[in-house]
Amino acid sequence: MIARDSMLQDLTFDDLTVLSAGDSGLSQDQARVALTGALGLLDRHAARETVVALFDAVPGAEAAARSEGAARSKRGLFGGLIAGAGGLSGKAVAEAMGLLDQLEDVGVSKADLKRLLPAARDRVRALTGRDVLGEAVRSVPGVGPLLGDA
Repeated sequence: MIARDSMLQDLTFDDLTVLSAGDSGLSQDQARVALTGALGLLDRHAARETVVALFDAVPGAEAAARSEGAARSKRGLFGGLIAGAGGLSGKAVAEAMGLLDQLEDVGVSKADLKRLLPAARDRVRALTGRDVLGEAVRSVPGVGPLLGDA
């Protein structure tokens, strides 16, 4: 469990979505779709202790990560090749590439993620004093650059 400063209130997933959307210039719906997809990917591929720390820090994040909106990304031919050739990290990279394709459909580009995920990291770090989102992303080899270098 992450210690919280008693002066800080909980930062729920909904709060994180609203604040990060404002910080990144995305709509709240776009931020929700992107953060939900990223959390789902992390839930499936990141080191368990980093994901647990993230879920402990942000109430509602675990439910979002396991929601229908965080369903596994579809992979095309190239993603399938990467998944087959890259072992466990290949599967995560292929899934991240599929997520990027899905996000493009709702108007969220890789450049948008490079604004959104650092904004979310900053919000969570301000609350916890620890970069739990960044730790989770970094625990999945090859995924950081695809998720906006979070």
